[in-house]
Amino acid sequence: MVPEPLIPLRAAGAGTPLYCVHPASGSAYSYLPLVQRLEADRPVYGIEAPGFDDEDEEALTSVEELAELYLSAIAAERPGEPIALLGWSMGGVIGYEMARRCGTPLLITVDTPVPMPEPMPTPESLLHRFAVDLTGADPFAEQRELDEALAGSVIDEDSIEDTLAGLTAAGVIPAELDLGTLTRRYAVHRANTIALHSYQPVGGHPGPMVTVKGTASPPDGMDWSGLCAEVTAETVPGDHYTMWQGDGLTALAAAVNRALLQT
Repeated sequence: MVPEPLIPLRAAGAGTPLYCVHPASGSAYSYLPLVQRLEADRPVYGIEAPGFDDEDEEALTSVEELAELYLSAIAAERPGEPIALLGWSMGGVIGYEMARRCGTPLLITVDTPVPMPEPMPTPESLLHRFAVDLTGADPFAEQRELDEALAGSVIDEDSIEDTLAGLTAAGVIPAELDLGTLTRRYAVHRANTIALHSYQPVGGHPGPMVTVKGTASPPDGMDWSGLCAEVTAETVPGDHYTMWQGDGLTALAAAVNRALLQT
């Protein structure tokens, strides 16, 4: 089955369409609060990871494969038309690979460090990240309820389904998500993490790039000037997560709208 990754977040508009690439969760719906604050006359699409909402789609474990899939989907819908790309976190890495493959589109990254190959997190750490991301909890805060629910568990890839069922029974994970959905979305999260941790950027993006960083995010690793010749750096209030709320979101939308003036 060929995945259909494009989700119209706002299909109407005469401007250059903006494509927002999913973070490690695989979902593009985290971009909805931003879309509501962007200039009205611009189509905006989310890009969702294969397997996130369809059990017949295979999750991919390569940034290069994800980039090729997404570019093919865009080309099928808007052949030969100019586009702009935006990605938060891992989405910025996939966006970079897409941009360097398709010419000179505007690329906007949001709190995206330059990727470096590194070992995979342990199954315990990966499951912890998945559960925190799923519940929308503050990842920098103490996760006492989650830690207590996982205490004493032996976590490996063969026991993930049972562990997820236990977290649901303990009320840590929302009960409205059935076990099949949870297991599939964990598999997508894991595949995306493998892709990110194994990716080594090559070549360069010859077009314009705008990097947006939270003032409270770690300062290291977000200088893309070694890979892109035309980089503009912006900062907005907040960290990797809080920049999507309140004053941070207002400033983020303003930065993205300024960048989109180039298209």
